[in-house]
Amino acid sequence: MQTKRNAFMLAGGLMFVALGGCVATMVGEQAANQVAPPQVETFSFDVSTPGASVGTLMVQTRQPSYQLAVEKYAIKIDSHAPLVVSKQSDVKIRLNAGRHALSFYATASDPAESEKVTFGKPYVKDVVIANNEVLKLRFTGPYRLLGSGDVEEIK
Repeated sequence: MQTKRNAFMLAGGLMFVALGGCVATMVGEQAANQVAPPQVETFSFDVSTPGASVGTLMVQTRQPSYQLAVEKYAIKIDSHAPLVVSKQSDVKIRLNAGRHALSFYATASDPAESEKVTFGKPYVKDVVIANNEVLKLRFTGPYRLLGSGDVEEIK
């Protein structure tokens, strides 16, 4: 009986120490982000067809403050090659006017592996780009390993 009690106390203590370490890491990273927030990089892409009606898609990519597992984000438009950007970036994309299927996901820094999802699940969204109009979106990366992130329209 005493051995069982000691085993439960040891297991409980180890779980408490592990949980305390996770919480301390999250608090430390949050404090570091507030003191010196990550730099926002700017990217510009043109995937439009010459001579076609063109619109602009502006995307802000943001990462949750404690997410260290992600190296880069990828934006895949229809069947084009993925556009790989930083975790904190402002992206301007010129593309043909019309309906497009967008896919946002975390990926590796290696361009050869840009089709692979490295964290979470892809977030898929259909959008309509009007001629000479700008559509603004904000993508926030996945919070959990099995999550998919979130995309919202910016007014």
